Amino acid sequence: MKDPRLSDALLTFTHVDVSPDFSHARVDVSVMGDDEEKREVLKALTHSASFLQREINREVKLRRVPALHFELDESIEEGDRMTQMLRDVARSEGRDL
Repeated sequence: MKDPRLSDALLTFTHVDVSPDFSHARVDVSVMGDDEEKREVLKALTHSASFLQREINREVKLRRVPALHFELDESIEEGDRMTQMLRDVARSEGRDL
C-alpha cells in the first residue's frame, strides 16, 4: 500500500474475528505512536479497506470476503507499561528484572 500514513507506521495486526457468515471481520491493530499517529493509521486502514478486501479475495478464494472493520488494540503498549512498572518496583527494592 502506498498510503504515506502507513509507510512509517509501526503497526501489527494482533487479532481477526470473523463473523460466522463471513460478512464482517473485526481486525485488531496495535500501533506504536502517539494518539494522533494511531488515529491516522486507523483512518488510513479504514480508507484502504476495499483495496485490502480485493487483495484478500485475490489471494484466498472465498465465497464472500468479509467487510473489514479496524479497531485499535492497546494490549501490547499496556503490557510494556506494566513491565516497566515491575522493573521500577524491582529496582527500588534493589533487585533487577
